[in-house]
Amino acid sequence: MSGFQSPSENHIHLNNVGKSFSEKKSTVSSNGNKIESNPESGPAAFFRRLQRGVTDTVSGVAVAGARPIPGVLKMNSNHATPGAKQSNSQGDRIQSNSALNALDSFPTGHINSSSSKSSAEMQRKSTLDKKASSYRIALFDKVLQSETVDLKALRRLSWNGVPSDYRTEVWQMLLGYLPLNKERRESAIIRKRKEFQDSIPVYYNVSEADRTTQEGELLRQILVDMPRTCPNTPFFHQVPIQRAMERILYIWAIRHPASGYVQGMSDLLTPLFVVCVQPFAADPLRCDVASLDAAVLADIEADVYWCFSKLLDNIQDHYTFSQPGLQRMVLRLEDLVHRLDSELHKHFMTEGIQYMQFSFRWMNCLLLRELPLRAIMRVWDTYLSEEEGGFENFHVYVSVVFLKTYRDKLLSMQFQEILMFLQDLPTVDWAEDAVEPILSQAYILSTLFENSPSHLN
Repeated sequence: MSGFQSPSENHIHLNNVGKSFSEKKSTVSSNGNKIESNPESGPAAFFRRLQRGVTDTVSGVAVAGARPIPGVLKMNSNHATPGAKQSNSQGDRIQSNSALNALDSFPTGHINSSSSKSSAEMQRKSTLDKKASSYRIALFDKVLQSETVDLKALRRLSWNGVPSDYRTEVWQMLLGYLPLNKERRESAIIRKRKEFQDSIPVYYNVSEADRTTQEGELLRQILVDMPRTCPNTPFFHQVPIQRAMERILYIWAIRHPASGYVQGMSDLLTPLFVVCVQPFAADPLRCDVASLDAAVLADIEADVYWCFSKLLDNIQDHYTFSQPGLQRMVLRLEDLVHRLDSELHKHFMTEGIQYMQFSFRWMNCLLLRELPLRAIMRVWDTYLSEEEGGFENFHVYVSVVFLKTYRDKLLSMQFQEILMFLQDLPTVDWAEDAVEPILSQAYILSTLFENSPSHLN
């Protein structure tokens, strides 16, 4: 069985895979003119665009799809692919070989090598990319300017990536912090910000003598972990950001005693801080937060706290006693690799590799220590767009793809080399587009397996 190629080598053309989103929509162009079209959003549309050659027609101009991945991935027509809402009986009929055949069809060569493109072709591609971007922005504008945002439409649109200027608002809606009804937003945000700010003197700004022994230990553990959070990113080591992270983690842990604070939670704050700072800085990671108004910093801190709370509401058993959610994810990862790549799984067993040894951190920190933030932001666009299980079920499929991506290297390594490699993946230079093939392959797996329980039992 051949392994996945690196992200830059993957070329995908998908037949017969995807969710069914066929509603006809109408939108507006950037100049205000109404456009009648069938805008395709969400994972199914993403793959349909690839199948047609990654083009849409908007106002008579062919433009690239929202998040195109160049290349071809072919699935045999006799491999019936389950839809997102397929019944269990249908899913049970799909053989695991479907996944193997589909995923092993990734070719090794570039179909449209950049070296063979003329300057005119490159310029045309740049023009099409700009038009595609304008088209997507128009779609986001239409959805977000509604009196009440259609959450399903927003999820479909965001699955393929959220433009950075919209990410703050979109993430807060997808997390359930920002109300979908426009009239309720301002009052709700003011109330929630005040609630958090009022909790600081109650829980955090107290003397050491007034803290219990357990609370003192909790605070000390958080203070120890702060310097370890994104050690190579100066933004997170500015004093105002460090203090804000300490307060958020401490107050959340005090208010959620069933889980309390667990190492790795500080990592989950980092993309949320970037998103919430974005409206106030052109480049959040280069922002001097000391230059921001104190009231603005207080609002950012409150917004991050509530987004963090909403995120953990859906994965709280990842951090309760014995962390059952994480153990469930690791076991599912092992089962999927065993079914999809028995050779790699057997190699791990021969070398004495236990999946918990390398993948626990992948699940606990959601790959935040494996991928740069710019790539994580794109991954979280998709996770948040999944109706349920984005940070659990879909994340496991992404983890499977990571192992498949590097399978050839892993098969040539021994115990110590494998662990060192998997704890320091060569992804430091990855940008948003590098994770697109990872997400697409993970979607194929989730489509084939998610509604086929007999494959996973």
